[in-house]
Amino acid sequence: MGEAIIPTGPVGSAHAMKALNNYVYAAGLLAVSEAALMAEAEGLDLNILAAVMNASSGRNIATETKLAQEIITARYAGGFQLGLMRKDLETAGRIAAGTGTAHALLDLCRAQWGAAVERLGPKADNTEIHRHLKG
Repeated sequence: MGEAIIPTGPVGSAHAMKALNNYVYAAGLLAVSEAALMAEAEGLDLNILAAVMNASSGRNIATETKLAQEIITARYAGGFQLGLMRKDLETAGRIAAGTGTAHALLDLCRAQWGAAVERLGPKADNTEIHRHLKG
């Protein structure tokens, strides 16, 4: 599935790393979805917002591959299901609980993604987090 093969350590480490990676992606996709809604309400050009973010410190994989392509167009076909994102966030939550590390943002993400799954169903595309937030 990926281009780079990175040995991660003992059995189970790759699963943990996948969940933590997807948590960071979920947080970025949630943030860019919220920012797009704020920009739209402010009357800003969303395509210019995407260009600004992708040339600035807000750039991340969600701004690069999802904002203009899936969210602004309302195509919502990024290729990863909401239910799978929720599963990875729950795995990340178990890691946080098991390690005793801080996870306030993770808890907020889990709540938002969980609500999106309940409203839109687990098979909806993960970019539909934007549609969920839009109401």
